[in-house]
Amino acid sequence: MRKDEANREAPTAVRRTPQQSRSQETQRAVVEGAARVFDREGYGKASLSMIVEESGISQGSMYFHFKSKEQIALAVINEQHARSLPLLTDAADSSPGVFERLVSVSRAMADQLRDDAVVRAGIRLAMEEGALGAPAGNFYLNWVEMTSAMLAPALERGELTSGLSPEALAKSLIGFFTGVQLMSQATSARDDLLTGLRDMWLLAVDAMVRAADRDGAVHIVETAFRVDSAQRE
Repeated sequence: MRKDEANREAPTAVRRTPQQSRSQETQRAVVEGAARVFDREGYGKASLSMIVEESGISQGSMYFHFKSKEQIALAVINEQHARSLPLLTDAADSSPGVFERLVSVSRAMADQLRDDAVVRAGIRLAMEEGALGAPAGNFYLNWVEMTSAMLAPALERGELTSGLSPEALAKSLIGFFTGVQLMSQATSARDDLLTGLRDMWLLAVDAMVRAADRDGAVHIVETAFRVDSAQRE
């Protein structure tokens, strides 16, 4: 070891003070509580008093970190992005073929929607509150970009077929998913979401997959959504 290396100081770990930890805990409580309120009431009907009550903190603590309902909504959206985008990337990376990756991503997103109030709230805010502007739509733009990047080589190789460009096909598939989940939310509180996505992908098999590969693609879809078979009977 060189002398200059030996004398170099080891990096000091960054330590949070108790005050910083409490501040982060308060912000987390507000985001989680607000997500439950937005998920239940929507942006328009949600009030700051509802968020205070649901979060279990004082009004003063909330206003120290967030000055308006819009700021809180944007924090919920940012947290939803932070939770969903890595999940979608991991789901895509865990599957070998492009069609299977697409199905896996939709299943992972469906599970998050059913299990995580922050994700449900972030998606709902993106759908219903145009006043929040670009941040609300960034998740979808990132999802389209990721999906388009998966589709491009598969379409070029002939692994999948479509008259649409990769970007247009990605937008269509994600739009299809969005419509299925919105209808499922409106009619069954998402109880039939997996069934709807299964049917969506079976339709996509006929539209996108070569005839010789369709049996395998159907098996991928049935395997991904088999947990919902009892609901289809």
